[in-house]
Amino acid sequence: MSGWSAHDIPDQGGRTAVVTGANSGLGYVTARELARKGARVVLACRSETRGREAVRRLHEEVPRAKAELRRLDLGDLASVREFADGLPYDRLDLSE
Repeated sequence: MSGWSAHDIPDQGGRTAVVTGANSGLGYVTARELARKGARVVLACRSETRGREAVRRLHEEVPRAKAELRRLDLGDLASVREFADGLPYDRLDLSE
């Protein structure tokens, strides 16, 4: 049985993805690989400090990445509303 890997992700050019928990772990890896495949990636993070560091690291690893940080605390409904209302995009293609 062969495993699935990031190499199996098709081109994501022209797509916008929101990745929650993107400042570390699986969230960060997901954001990085989607950016590597051409997606515009919104790193949705509770901590702005950790999120800024993740965006900096992502741009080091994927220099042409279209990535931005947006604060989001999924445990706070007001934060979720503010996040959704503040997204300047006409559509979202992926949400992780």
